[in-house]
Amino acid sequence: MRRRKLLVPALFLVLAAASRAADVRGGGMGAGFARPSSVRQPVVINMSRPSSGFQNRNFPSQQAPRPAASRPQPSYGQLHWNAPTENQPRPQAIPPQGQMAPLSSRPRAGAYASPGVRAAVAVHHHPYTQGYVRAKLQKIGVTSEPSLITDRSEIINTDRRHSTIPFPTQGPGNAALSAVAVSRGQFSDQVVRDHMTLVDSPQWHDRINGFDASETERGHYYWHNDNFNYCHYIDNQGYNWWGWYVGDQFFWNRYFQGRWWWYDSDDSRWCFWNNGYWWWQDPNHVGDLYCYNNGDYIPCNSADDQVVVTAPDTGNFNTYTSPDGTRVVKVTTDTQDAFLYDTANPPSFEPVYLASGVESVSFSDPNNGRPMEIVLKLNDGTFDMFDGQGNSYGPGAFDEDQAAQAGASPAGF
Repeated sequence: MRRRKLLVPALFLVLAAASRAADVRGGGMGAGFARPSSVRQPVVINMSRPSSGFQNRNFPSQQAPRPAASRPQPSYGQLHWNAPTENQPRPQAIPPQGQMAPLSSRPRAGAYASPGVRAAVAVHHHPYTQGYVRAKLQKIGVTSEPSLITDRSEIINTDRRHSTIPFPTQGPGNAALSAVAVSRGQFSDQVVRDHMTLVDSPQWHDRINGFDASETERGHYYWHNDNFNYCHYIDNQGYNWWGWYVGDQFFWNRYFQGRWWWYDSDDSRWCFWNNGYWWWQDPNHVGDLYCYNNGDYIPCNSADDQVVVTAPDTGNFNTYTSPDGTRVVKVTTDTQDAFLYDTANPPSFEPVYLASGVESVSFSDPNNGRPMEIVLKLNDGTFDMFDGQGNSYGPGAFDEDQAAQAGASPAGF
């Protein structure tokens, strides 16, 4: 599922209406996804550093060296799905005309702030209802909760130029290589899944960490064999790459911060391996997680999952104020993170994190009697739109899985 470019302002209301129509009643729950609301805690994402490679900064080569033995464990934050109970009313399918869908109960961002650290609630950018587990996820076999990376510096976000390497033409003993690269449309196939499951074991992580520490020459191909041939390569930015030559096929991954990563060159996205699947955590909307399935990106979290972001309360900001003076969006000049504030005293809501990589902000004029619309232009060429409370309009294709939430029963669901 890709974010759509908004071509003309007249489309904004159409997209908003489509989003509201998509925000409909919850569907059936898959085993393992339900969580009691009493234990629901927000996932807190540390935004203090940019994602690795953001605007060609924060590469491994730009960080202080760290002994292999002290490598931290990857950060993960569990999302807590909330299944509607028999005594709990279902969300209203479509709000009355002219009104936005009601806010879900947002966590208290202030509880996660501290001196020098600000906190904000993060909103989601796809309009699925609370407690709904997408049928598409169940259909491909997803049975466990997805996890979010909770330290943004552990997310790879390099551009195309820094996301490829020259593949070797000769293997061990200078023998010619005849294997064929696994295509993008086959990266969820069993041969890749089986091999990733093997090398994602604790024993292989220890082995990879050892090689990373002892094999340090950049631009050199280090070949190994363990019933199959595999190769270690370090690029100019300091990323560790691993090529797997299994039978007559091969594919390459990065190994970074204790995770395996694969680059989808068609969509310019770095996906990480976790629990049998590839996942993409959108670096411009760090609370949004997608499951990759051979060319399809399936949103895997509910619109009402709670996410809080924290960031240093310092630095420079570009400030954008609404025409009526009631709303302010502040964008950090360094990482281009955008935060929405209510100017009332006291404010009617706590700060809301909207997106990262924001180039500019525009407001509609609420003096014409129509609801406020906030439009963010992102540096990847896309746009985001929010209402005055920080709710995302979440423009996207209305597909049969969303229709299933409204009570339809399309074939295969």
